Amino acid sequence: PADGKMNKIKWILTWPLIFLLFCTIPNCSKPRWERFFMLTFILSTLWIALFSYFMVWMVTVIGYTLGIPDVIMGITFLAAGTSVPDCMASLIVARQGLGDMAVSNTIGSNVFDILVGLGVPWGLQTMAIDSGSTVKINSKGLVYSVALLLGSV
Repeated sequence: PADGKMNKIKWILTWPLIFLLFCTIPNCSKPRWERFFMLTFILSTLWIALFSYFMVWMVTVIGYTLGIPDVIMGITFLAAGTSVPDCMASLIVARQGLGDMAVSNTIGSNVFDILVGLGVPWGLQTMAIDSGSTVKINSKGLVYSVALLLGSV
């Protein structure tokens, strides 16, 4: 009974977002929209970018309000929040007896995040937006990040 009520509450809270996505992204799994798979991919990517922007903005505001440095907020909330789906996927695959896929997922997703998540914006900044410029890195949290990475390995 309690689980049914929680599902209803979750559905009520997420319905506006689901409706917005339903109206703006074509469902290419249906025969009518099959040819629009690239549009579905591009619109989904744009929505993810928008959601990511708002997530970072909200975490920054919450950290500023509570007096928590951006470095700590980024390491704990943003990094953990983006790693949970990868962790769940790895757990599901590992339970199916495919441990090598679980390990490759964890390593591959981090490599992708670093190479694409940092490389593309920095490449655009130095090649297209401000040609010949350099990217200044705020390295306050670098020691914490490296220590956490080595500890997790």
